[in-house]
Amino acid sequence: MPKISVMTLDKAQPVAAAEGCSGPARVLAYYDDEKSPLHLHIHEIAPGEVLRIAESDTDRLAYVWRGSVEAGGVALAAGSSLIVEHGRSLEIMDGKEAAQILTFAAAHPPVEPRSGGHVHLLPADRVTRAVPDAGSSGVSGGMHFASDCPTCEIWLHENHFPGMEALPAEDQQRGVHSHSEDEIIFVTAGQIRLGAKLYGPGTALAIAADTLYSFTAGPEGLSFVNFRSGKPGDIQFANGMSISETGYWQERVQRPEYLELA
Repeated sequence: MPKISVMTLDKAQPVAAAEGCSGPARVLAYYDDEKSPLHLHIHEIAPGEVLRIAESDTDRLAYVWRGSVEAGGVALAAGSSLIVEHGRSLEIMDGKEAAQILTFAAAHPPVEPRSGGHVHLLPADRVTRAVPDAGSSGVSGGMHFASDCPTCEIWLHENHFPGMEALPAEDQQRGVHSHSEDEIIFVTAGQIRLGAKLYGPGTALAIAADTLYSFTAGPEGLSFVNFRSGKPGDIQFANGMSISETGYWQERVQRPEYLELA
């Protein structure tokens, strides 16, 4: 896989099923080949259908992109998320309208996995969010899973950027940075600008660890979720500056209160 791979919704390939998942849902694969360290699928579930996440040796995260579903008797609106740890299974049932569910997972379990065996549900109204300070850039965000669970170490956060016009090249350079882990960014709303191109909702970026990159929001704003399979290290900027990513979020949001299934 290239160090940065961009996949749009219209280019995602239909597949029979995602690994570890089953059900009548239509499935689109963004990344699921042996060269991709992180996998991403979209499950399009019609009313009355069920998406089954089976027991596996890999933790799996599901994010409700559009529509609403129910899991373990809990209603999950758009913007909700959940983790099915290794050794557990879960049925996700659609309600009265069609839903689109993203599932993320590492291609392989970690060398030293945590104990697993749990299901964590995070309804959208339980996501802890940071509101931008007056006079700031206007960027807001929310924390779903911060790799601090004793039984799994998945990470997922969301960001929301106001709309903007294209920046001069020198201003874009200030945002060039890298992360120490492989990551997937999925655009949930608005537009992401990569160079001179704008990409809309349903676009995913798979970015290899230690790869320098940058992006800005399009004129309609930008919302996305960011997935890692393990705890992030420092963000390294091309100009030599670095910041702790976990520290950045700990200063701004509290740990969400998850609902646990027995």
